[in-house]
Amino acid sequence: MPDTKTNLDLERRRRRRVKVQLPVRLDYGNNEALASTKNVSLLGACVTMDKQIAPGTRVALSLDIPKYTDQNGLIGEVKGEGAIVRCDSVQEEDRPSAYELGVFFSNFLPPGEEKLMSYLDHIAQQQEEEIRKWVQQYRAHIKERKNQIAKKKRALAKKRAARLARRAARLAEKSQRSRQKAAKKEGRNKK
Repeated sequence: MPDTKTNLDLERRRRRRVKVQLPVRLDYGNNEALASTKNVSLLGACVTMDKQIAPGTRVALSLDIPKYTDQNGLIGEVKGEGAIVRCDSVQEEDRPSAYELGVFFSNFLPPGEEKLMSYLDHIAQQQEEEIRKWVQQYRAHIKERKNQIAKKKRALAKKRAARLARRAARLAEKSQRSRQKAAKKEGRNKK
């Protein structure tokens, strides 16, 4: 019986989309198009390019994995086959006619899938580390902000207590003067 946890992990890795720009060449019919990926998984990629390719078109593809490791077997060209599943016109400032294509990968030439999986795992790990750092910085910022707010609250509470103490002292002084006036008045009335 196959290990279902391993199968689930593999399936999760296959579906995980990683935002990464890689040069890609698509060959279809007698045509060739150069593009750049926006995101990639082991199941497919979202690519942007200047040409429109109809959904359903079968393509041969070539991705270029940059140097990210000392293991030469994990870098370089990844070849495979796939099909265009969508083609949408997009507006980009630097390109008047741009298209975003969804490419479904049907298979890779060995060891292409392993190369791509290793690279995507590497990029995902980097992105997760960046997120962790950002979360730590954000938490530190929130903690500092909470400390600043607590400090302001303590200062305001101290000012309020001082103001209340001054008011109480003025009321006590006023009350004492009133008692003194009343005592003087009573002393005059007795005479």
